[in-house]
Amino acid sequence: MPSADVKEMRSLVAPFMKPEFPDAKRRNLAVVFLRTYTDLDTTVRRCDEAGIRSKWVIRVGSAATAAASAVAGTTLVAGAVGTVAIVVGAVTATLGVTGSVVAALKLTDSVTQNELDHAKYLPLLRELGTYAAVKLPDAPVEQIETDLNAFAVSISAVEAADAAAAAAAATAAGAGAAGS
Repeated sequence: MPSADVKEMRSLVAPFMKPEFPDAKRRNLAVVFLRTYTDLDTTVRRCDEAGIRSKWVIRVGSAATAAASAVAGTTLVAGAVGTVAIVVGAVTATLGVTGSVVAALKLTDSVTQNELDHAKYLPLLRELGTYAAVKLPDAPVEQIETDLNAFAVSISAVEAADAAAAAAAATAAGAGAAGS
């Protein structure tokens, strides 16, 4: 389902997209413009949704892991006989809490990445929106083509930087796993 922003953009571009609009080239550019805007809007919203999901996973996962570990450790300590059982219970509780902290930190990286992606794409989305409202109606067709190409280059640069960062992170993770 399209977002409110995409619906608003459709209303701005709609006059140019009608088959009876006299300038076929401007009509085609309006279609490309709307498609570009819709794709970028989807990317920004995906970053937002992934960040929200990651935050909830962190909260629920950390709480559940810590609670289960604490209960298991406390049970062993409370009902244990001998020093070994007490030590095992304490170690179990400590490992559970440590594990939940490590998991939370790993997921926090995911949240941070989603927020960074959002911060990179959102200015481009706003710039496209401003362009549609201010320049698209009156700009010469050649200028619209040039501007759309510039937007495409900007979006591709952000996507390429994200892909390079993901590849570097995967390589670092692979090197870290191989070194273990």
